[in-house]
Amino acid sequence: MSRNIPIKVERKEEVPSFYAESIQMVHSISGFKIIIFKDQAEYATEPSIGPNALIPRAIIKEIVAEISFSPHQLKILLKVVEEQIKAYESRFGEIALPEQTKKQDNTTATFI
Repeated sequence: MSRNIPIKVERKEEVPSFYAESIQMVHSISGFKIIIFKDQAEYATEPSIGPNALIPRAIIKEIVAEISFSPHQLKILLKVVEEQIKAYESRFGEIALPEQTKKQDNTTATFI
């Protein structure tokens, strides 16, 4: 006998909300981890160009969240995301992606 148990979703006030400016995904035999970053540029002044010229020196990536998934959970998430993208594109049009450059190292981590 199957019962439908209602699910109640609650949001605590202290749950942070942010825009994921970049993410990194890593994996091991036991699962996957998505690391979400907020990016901030570090600038240096360049007097030879002008008194107000700022030259980017570095990008500082602040980790704002890490989410771990079992292989099964991530595969289910993949299906849900694919369904949502199809629904979005049928309503608003295809999402165009910019060309990506190849990774320059041999790590398993991927930044987007």
